[in-house]
Amino acid sequence: MAGQKDSTAAGTSATFLNLPSELRNGIYELVLLHDEPIDPWTKYDRHREFTPGLLRVNKVVQREASPMFYGQNRFSLTRDTPEEIALFLEQIGCENAGCIRHIIIDFPKFLHLDLGDITLEEDSVSILASIRNSCANLTTLATSLYSTDAMELRLDNLEHHTVVDEALKLVDNHFRAIPSLQEIVLEVYEDGPSGHIRERMKSHGWTLHTTENVEEEEDWGREFSDLDDVDYGYGYGDEDEDDNYDIDDDSDFWRRAAD
Repeated sequence: MAGQKDSTAAGTSATFLNLPSELRNGIYELVLLHDEPIDPWTKYDRHREFTPGLLRVNKVVQREASPMFYGQNRFSLTRDTPEEIALFLEQIGCENAGCIRHIIIDFPKFLHLDLGDITLEEDSVSILASIRNSCANLTTLATSLYSTDAMELRLDNLEHHTVVDEALKLVDNHFRAIPSLQEIVLEVYEDGPSGHIRERMKSHGWTLHTTENVEEEEDWGREFSDLDDVDYGYGYGDEDEDDNYDIDDDSDFWRRAAD
């Protein structure tokens, strides 16, 4: 009887899956949701399957929590090669890749920017193709600040606005080839190099998130210029004193040396 009682008690003991679904979801949120974008190759070991530990507990937890993890986090695929991005999407599987809604990439790079010859680099085309083929429910595509700034500076050096217009139109066509995409967000510096470029971006329905310019070079220059007035006590530059100094006549020096 005692053994039967112990067995019954063990069978009714509380487990994680016996918790109310609201409580389980709260735990999932605490463990799996991140304020900052997730970089798969720095947050997790690239030599192992990209799966947070909680999602490997059992199939029930995986089924419940995976849509939250992949659907509500932002994934940063900046500076990744097309092969790395394709590997990441392959490792997480079609179902999980289909849950991803927010991705950050580098702004597509141009191979040629000439009248009649405006093309994107093959790597950029390949990355967008992988995202289009794997992320069926992607709603937001954002570009990184440094890559968007580099693109603006390059376009600003062009002589023809026509080339700028056609270049941005080409990029927009590749973006819009992702059927589920609802918002395109470009991270840009507050003071852009060209008002025309910004207006053309907005004409395509792109959202611009601005960041204040930080004049790092000026700050460094100011810091080093301030060093010119610092006296470190080495005696260099004290010409008025040194010109009249003769060590042979310094009786205090020779007395200390004798001691």
